[in-house]
Amino acid sequence: MLQWVKRYLVPILCIIGVFSPIIGMSLIDTFYYSTVFGWIFGFCCFVISYIIVSKRPDDEEETTSTPSATES
Repeated sequence: MLQWVKRYLVPILCIIGVFSPIIGMSLIDTFYYSTVFGWIFGFCCFVISYIIVSKRPDDEEETTSTPSATES
């Protein structure tokens, strides 16, 4: 289960980031500032997913760069 979460964490965060303002707008009758909190939460989800992607090592670059490094 943990491997599945690690693998699909970025798409899950992006989906939550897209739907959180919509959910916040639908909850405007319950709480007046829910739209603002929805937009802030969505933005935070996108920022966290960007940080995860930028810090994650690229497996494809390592595999393609290793053979060329050994040839020279």
